Amino acid sequence: MKKPLYSSNFIIRNAVFDDIGLLRDIYRRASLSVEADRDLFAAHPEWLVWDDKMLPFTRVAAVNGRVVGFVSARPANGCLELEDLFTDPEWIRQGVASALIQDIALRDVRVEVTAGPQAIEFYEAAGFIANGFAYTEGGPAHRMYLDVTREGP
Repeated sequence: MKKPLYSSNFIIRNAVFDDIGLLRDIYRRASLSVEADRDLFAAHPEWLVWDDKMLPFTRVAAVNGRVVGFVSARPANGCLELEDLFTDPEWIRQGVASALIQDIALRDVRVEVTAGPQAIEFYEAAGFIANGFAYTEGGPAHRMYLDVTREGP
């Protein structure tokens, strides 16, 4: 088992059952904080409910015991599919999402994500490379990857 990552006072750990309410809250508030997506969420309020089936694949960033963000990445087709990356709106631009991406990269497995237009700049800054498009219920989105695999000696 890997030790938690300490970065800018964040402790990154596996999510636990007791975190579900906090994860749902962060997911909803962070989703609604993106003004460009509000009309989609108004038309599809069911999209604002975090899927707690992702709990076994979720890592959280906490500061002084308070969860301030989370990432969910599940194994798929020989890589990790990044399903969720959400930061508490009060902690945006504090390095939470970057620390969570760094933590996922420690697994030494290619990471793939379907990124909406509002997230592309972040993912590019984190080292992801665009490699196509996906058609989602919310419209077309970029497919991106972060190849963190390391060559053996």
